[in-house]
Amino acid sequence: MSPHGSCHSPWGLLRDREDEPDDGAHTLFRWLGAAGIELQSAGQVLAIDPYFTRLPFRRQLFGRVAPDGALVATHMPLCDVVLVTHAHYDHLLDVPEVARNTGARVYGSGNTCGLLRALGVPEGQIRQVGAGDALSLGAFQVQVLPAVHRRTPGFGPGRLSSDLRPPLRARDYRMDSALSFLIAAQGVRLLTDPGGPLHVEQPVDLLLLAPHLGPGRYGPILCAVRPKTVIPSHWDDFWRPLSKPLRPMLCPPRWALPPLGRVNLVAFRKGVEQTVPGTVVFVPEVLRVYDVMAEALRHP
Repeated sequence: MSPHGSCHSPWGLLRDREDEPDDGAHTLFRWLGAAGIELQSAGQVLAIDPYFTRLPFRRQLFGRVAPDGALVATHMPLCDVVLVTHAHYDHLLDVPEVARNTGARVYGSGNTCGLLRALGVPEGQIRQVGAGDALSLGAFQVQVLPAVHRRTPGFGPGRLSSDLRPPLRARDYRMDSALSFLIAAQGVRLLTDPGGPLHVEQPVDLLLLAPHLGPGRYGPILCAVRPKTVIPSHWDDFWRPLSKPLRPMLCPPRWALPPLGRVNLVAFRKGVEQTVPGTVVFVPEVLRVYDVMAEALRHP
């Protein structure tokens, strides 16, 4: 069974834009795989955590890593702003390439900015931000919020090495703080996965959530923001290239049988719908463009 098919519900706030021209009057959404998304509004492009290179598993343990320049250029030829939630390689590896190709400004934590400098991104394109910041980025208004990242062996928080020389190793991409972004564009509010309790409670239209967190983690988030549409994020096996069909990623090991299993999007959909009845769970096709429908935001 396709990992998408079981969670395709009514469109909610999204409808396909494959055959429609961009007239600038719509906010367009594209899921890039893993945690990456792209928004386009009023002719401007904002990306979050774009990652197309998708290193095989062994490369996170051995050797040096570098982005696939041709792949990045193909999938993101235009960009004005990049937001980075945290500095791990599956969120940051391709960002310097995007910045060089497009001239985009990149916003992220201290470690994110330090890695961008080490990787040759011009200082004028780097902006350090932290929780509590408010950004006016053309068509996009952004609030920077704190986020929680689960423990990842070998990739825990810490200081960057004092001797960063490209190409880096995957483990050189060390996070400090994790961030979430609340983005408003043309009357639509989108929140990236905060990973844990929110310090503010306000309704959003689109919410990105990682299904592997489990209902105990994502339930309070859902109740706080009561989204109209939930989009699963970072659920796919990001060690598998985009040229192959997507498959769910392995969940963290657990004290149960079987100890390993893949993300279950069907169970995720049921959990979301039970927590906030009426919320739509939508799994977009990777790299496909959708229209965020402003008319669907009206209350019945």
